Amino acid sequence: MSSSSDASSVTFNPDRPPSLNYTIKCNRREFAITVFFTLIFLEAGILPLILFYAIRWGAHLSNTKNLAIITSLVGTYSGYKMARRSWYLFISDSSHQRRPLGAGRFGPDAFTLQIGLAMTAFFTPLVVGSSLNPGSVHTVAMSLSCFMIVFCFPFLITGIWPHRIKMPFRVSSMPPWTGLPPAVYTLVEDIVAVDGGGCVEFRQAWRIRYEHSAVMRHIVRVTSLWWGASGMLFAGAFIAIAWTTADDIGYGIGWGLPWLWAMVSGAITVWWVHEELKRESDEWSSPEVHRVYSLHIDTSADEKLVESQVTQKERHHHHEVV
Repeated sequence: MSSSSDASSVTFNPDRPPSLNYTIKCNRREFAITVFFTLIFLEAGILPLILFYAIRWGAHLSNTKNLAIITSLVGTYSGYKMARRSWYLFISDSSHQRRPLGAGRFGPDAFTLQIGLAMTAFFTPLVVGSSLNPGSVHTVAMSLSCFMIVFCFPFLITGIWPHRIKMPFRVSSMPPWTGLPPAVYTLVEDIVAVDGGGCVEFRQAWRIRYEHSAVMRHIVRVTSLWWGASGMLFAGAFIAIAWTTADDIGYGIGWGLPWLWAMVSGAITVWWVHEELKRESDEWSSPEVHRVYSLHIDTSADEKLVESQVTQKERHHHHEVV
């Protein structure tokens, strides 16, 4: 039994946007996020740079041995996180609470597919470059840039043509042949629901917020365009530079500058989104801001019940405020 999402049937407090019913300021979530990004940065940023130059200039080993050592170490923590995420999504007793709306037990979310393809693009030049004899420093230096291209491409095309691209299979909570929202929508939904423990309640609250807020749709589209366009542009530039410079310079650029791009882009995104959310709150009563757009997401009877619970929480909070 299923029913199609009908955002226009839900009435919320006209004075503020629907709540997302989620915060990172509890259950040590901020600490967990800090640890995650720190370890990922160490694994795929600091460690490859330190090892390469220490072995090259200190131990004076060949490029083949040098790159083989680096390849054997990179991917340990990220592999563990991917396996843990798959456990949460497919195998654990609470997997039904984390999976996409309307999806079956083994239906992967969009982020699983996106990060899986990007990790394949990352490890391909890493393994190929370290397997050659002699090892190819330029090939290995492309790893992060190849990851950027594959990971950012969905952001770009869905940002350029929002709700126009249709796939013959389910994409996270979006049924087959449904116009896809900009990919930041599914990125936020999937990461918070699965990795952040927001579960199906967040997926429902996120859908409702997106459907009811023109500002939120603007935020999702602009961030998708920014990360998609800048990521692919800079990745292409990093690859070109890495292949036209000396090994020492090209390797440093290939493993260092992508992180600089990510950190600067992340800081800009956080600042801009904060400003837009403030504008959304200040101008919520305006018809141009509180404008409904339905995603046409099919939900099961159980998921429809969760949707009603999320709606009731919003209304209850409104009555308490009043």
